[in-house]
Amino acid sequence: MRLISLVFVLLISVYAGSIYNDIGKDSGGNKAAITIAVSKTPLSAPFYIAESQGYFSDSCVNVVINDVIGGKKSFEQVVTGDADFGTSSDSVIVFQALQRHDFVTLASFAQSDNDVKLITRIKNNIHESADLAGRRIGLIRGTASEYLLSTYLALSGLTIRDVILKALSAEQLPQALEQNKVDLIVPWEPYAFMTVESLNSDARTLNTKNLHTLMFNLISRRLVDTEKVEQAVCVMQALNHAVNYIAAEPDKSRKIIVERIGTYQKFIDWVWPDYIFKLSLNRSLLMSLQSQTLWLRDSDKVGTAELPDYRMLLDNRVLKKVNPMAVKL
Repeated sequence: MRLISLVFVLLISVYAGSIYNDIGKDSGGNKAAITIAVSKTPLSAPFYIAESQGYFSDSCVNVVINDVIGGKKSFEQVVTGDADFGTSSDSVIVFQALQRHDFVTLASFAQSDNDVKLITRIKNNIHESADLAGRRIGLIRGTASEYLLSTYLALSGLTIRDVILKALSAEQLPQALEQNKVDLIVPWEPYAFMTVESLNSDARTLNTKNLHTLMFNLISRRLVDTEKVEQAVCVMQALNHAVNYIAAEPDKSRKIIVERIGTYQKFIDWVWPDYIFKLSLNRSLLMSLQSQTLWLRDSDKVGTAELPDYRMLLDNRVLKKVNPMAVKL
């Protein structure tokens, strides 16, 4: 009887210790600190939803979100070590892959075929791509802004050499058009919306829907050990919950985004129909990266740089652990 009692006491002690350890983990005492550079746009909705609903808090890492303007700045924070993860468009990945291979794409989480737009003023008398020859165009170099412009120009057999480029930041584009410093701008949201609202009846948005599908992706430096992979899994699990929440609660999600990024409901209603939120790592992304690289080569932007093998820059280990059906490579 004494032996049985002793075993029973030991089992209770082990169980109690297990509970204590779990509580310690839930309290955040043993969690790794993770910083994510997030482009401040509705395309980053899964991150803001995960933050607001406590999905990051429930995960095995402590997450801090750094708001930045544009995927290019987010990418820079990741490669400089200021952030562990970041959000980046496929176009930024292409431009950066020509210079470095010390990063990976872990998943796509959002896409839109109408987030980047070409906007002019009615008085500029621009209706189609052929009208852009010799015009001054404001854009964000090395991003989806530049790629969309090149694709649109090609519809009329034009190239970047046929226009006058003005490299500006996303924040500078609306004012440049308003002050007639350029004839057309190629902004992404929310700067496209801001421009149209400001110019009102003098704004003209050219039809580029379906011309290019922008894909927003989760990137990181290369995951060199098991601990880094597990931290990435924690982040991905929270995003997976967030994507499911957006699908189940679209109205609540829009309200959260309005409050989180400090914008207007009218703007969210403007962009939301063009957005698809889902986790994936598939051939659509691979083909988009490859086609944009071919564009760079044909436009002589590559020089002597070696063309990247994007299969080496896609790391499917993390998404496979969270949602294996979303990986199709």
